[in-house]
Amino acid sequence: MKKQKNLKLIILGLIILSFVLVVCVPFNNKKAEIDFLDVGQGDSSLIKLPNKKFILIDGGPDNLVLKRLGENMPFYRRQIDLIILSHPHDDHIIGLLEVINRYKVGAIIYVGEEHNPELLALLLERARNKNIKLIDLKNEININYSSACSWRLLNPESLGVKEDDNNSIVAKLNCGQLSALFSGDNNSTVEAALLKTKYDWSAKVLKASHHGSKTANSEAFFWAVKPGLLTISVGANNRFGHPNQEVLERAKKLQIQIKRTEKIGTIRFFGS
Repeated sequence: MKKQKNLKLIILGLIILSFVLVVCVPFNNKKAEIDFLDVGQGDSSLIKLPNKKFILIDGGPDNLVLKRLGENMPFYRRQIDLIILSHPHDDHIIGLLEVINRYKVGAIIYVGEEHNPELLALLLERARNKNIKLIDLKNEININYSSACSWRLLNPESLGVKEDDNNSIVAKLNCGQLSALFSGDNNSTVEAALLKTKYDWSAKVLKASHHGSKTANSEAFFWAVKPGLLTISVGANNRFGHPNQEVLERAKKLQIQIKRTEKIGTIRFFGS
């Protein structure tokens, strides 16, 4: 009986240890990680830097982002250091309204307008009430988290691209061996303007513009970025026909690996 009791205690101890290892141990903070969150027909990406900084780009079309954050952040972590709102469309901003209620947020970078859309105005009002730092990106900004990790954020208007409904912040991450480019819902006009700059837009990972729409993701842009992986944040059977078949064929022709959230769920990419 005593042996059986000891065996049960040992088994119970192993179960508890397994739970601690799976749930309580944070991500490998020696490497950068990008989680392209599965939020349906919308966009949201969580970036974890080696210095334990967490950055969220967009928040998806509803509160599903809260579940995804819970799945991809240590349960005890209630802080997001920076939120980047690429542009204030419903499928990018709605989830952020509740994110800033549930998490301590350091700062929000966004592009303001003379008369902000209703959802953006509401987000900014809530952020001010919580004393979250707000940065209205007029041109571009470089953020250095360490000698190895940096962001370049750019407002397409600074390149002379006339503002339209899809203009989005362009975000380029360089962190050790990991590089990634996020371009929101920008169209081919913005892509062409980016290629005229002297900046290096090459990246190992490219998040497809506008959910893989045919209005973007040009062959010239693919050649310039030279991604090994193209991720597409998209909802199943969406009414927009995203991603466009021509875009998929274009990527395949250039031997770019494709991963889609509606096919495999949240896409995780780790730095080396």
